[in-house]
Amino acid sequence: MANVIADIRHPYWANLGTAVRETRTRLALSQMQVAGAVGLSVRDLAALESGFVPPEIADILGRVELTAFDDVLGWEEGTARKHVVEAFTIPADSPYAKDVVGADRSIYTRADWTRLGKAVQVARTALRMTKPVLGYAIQSTGKTILRLEEGLVYGDPRTAPPANYNSEKYMLKRLALLEMALEWEAGQARQILDNIITK
Repeated sequence: MANVIADIRHPYWANLGTAVRETRTRLALSQMQVAGAVGLSVRDLAALESGFVPPEIADILGRVELTAFDDVLGWEEGTARKHVVEAFTIPADSPYAKDVVGADRSIYTRADWTRLGKAVQVARTALRMTKPVLGYAIQSTGKTILRLEEGLVYGDPRTAPPANYNSEKYMLKRLALLEMALEWEAGQARQILDNIITK
């Protein structure tokens, strides 16, 4: 059986990795110094700098405070985040923009999911239910509930933050379970998403 190569040129982290490597080299900093300052292993930083980021390292990078890169490399605050955001933003004058603009596959906006997330948080708190318990009730995890309550649900991975979001498709399949767990009427979660009701 042929080996599957896990490493890919990661769409979110490659720009940041290149910028980190160039700045680190210019400042004569070692990978160990930068890795230690941002809370990564040298292996993880080397993967970031190479642009070939396996999924498990992408998950680790998704938990790193990007401002730590700004601090250790002497960048203006927000520079590291800008490199990540630019990785999935196509300039309007790009010949490929026509293929992407308006192609977001999301059914609902981030504001819609934030509205539902706030309603879930209020209902969950009123029932004295923890996030892990509600997560279990919808056949998921407490982390899924945390992301939902923060509105981190995206229909298109190109518009999502790296490694820290719920898939819209995944959440839509769990709305009925969510309604049962929170003692809501059938269809109430959709009505909140559609802004028909606000509770």
